Amino acid sequence: MVKRHIILSIMVLLGQFVNTCSKSPSQNSSEEWFVDSGQNLGNGRSFSIALGDIDQDGDLDAVITHYTHASKVWINDGNGIFTDSGQNLGRPTGHGAAMDDLDGDGDLDLFLVHNQNTDQVYLNDGNGNFTDSGQRIGNAAEAGLSVILGDIDGDGDPDALVALYQDPNKMLFNDGSGTFTEGPQTLGSALSGGMVLCDVDHDEDLDVILSNSENRDALLLNNGNGIFNHSDQDLSPIIGRGAAALGDLDSDGDLDLFITNSEQGNQIWLNDGLGIFTEYGPFFGESSVKVRLGDVDNDGDLDAFTIRLDRSVHLWMNNGTGTFASDGAIDGVQEALTVALCDVDGDGDLDILVGTLDGSGGNKAFINIME
Repeated sequence: MVKRHIILSIMVLLGQFVNTCSKSPSQNSSEEWFVDSGQNLGNGRSFSIALGDIDQDGDLDAVITHYTHASKVWINDGNGIFTDSGQNLGRPTGHGAAMDDLDGDGDLDLFLVHNQNTDQVYLNDGNGNFTDSGQRIGNAAEAGLSVILGDIDGDGDPDALVALYQDPNKMLFNDGSGTFTEGPQTLGSALSGGMVLCDVDHDEDLDVILSNSENRDALLLNNGNGIFNHSDQDLSPIIGRGAAALGDLDSDGDLDLFITNSEQGNQIWLNDGLGIFTEYGPFFGESSVKVRLGDVDNDGDLDAFTIRLDRSVHLWMNNGTGTFASDGAIDGVQEALTVALCDVDGDGDLDILVGTLDGSGGNKAFINIME
């Protein structure tokens, strides 16, 4: 059986996007969906936003990385209003963040990746206060990009995959107390920073999708003990860089792929239920580098947000079969580096947080206003 923390992680990342209430679809453009809340959630080149109920009060808080100064913890009042907790986490060059219960005490801890410093683990006291565990993971020369957490080796605790700029991605095993040691295997090559961790072949372990910049994207299958083997499937062309997101795009109960490409646009790959992916039509849309999935219009299927090379954020509406139509750019978003999807104000629909380039007006929260 899939472990409890995996279920919780998937609920945080995916489950919150499928809502029960019904909404009218957008008529013209995505600017009809969202309004800028007027908040500035820091201004420091934010490449990652990690979401979770940090202080255990029932709403989603955020850890936002900053490249030019320490990363910050933002506490939600339940209505989508975020307050800086005053905590400064790590050193500058924060690049990736992910939260899970790393030490098994029932609250959300933090794995923080730096681009020009060693990585760190912060343990939560249950009230949203983080303490540096003292670990210094990796080395600054590896140039960390991002991290994803999940039970890779099947022992019941969340492990880590860290994407690197200079070297192949590394695997880190958790001993159950939040202490990490490097695993026996590296994954992919340098510049394969787009990673997705999920059970794509229904064998109850976590597999990996790698989005590569100098090789084809690839699916690596887990043998159940944290050893990955290439599936021999090559996804998307070699040229360009991008990212991938997994979700049930065609409403058949398995996990499909939405892949972005900086040279050719976006492409859909449908899963046959056993982890075999088939291209579903040609590339569409303009060049994009990142993607997030969520049910924007509450119609039961997953829509997509992409970040283009010009750092604008675009919304794509799914018709339920994996066919996407453009709904335009999110009005008011400039210089976006990352997007996080969540119901921040507790009204049952999908809002967005945007991490931006420093000097562009700060990170923003956009509230979904469709009735």
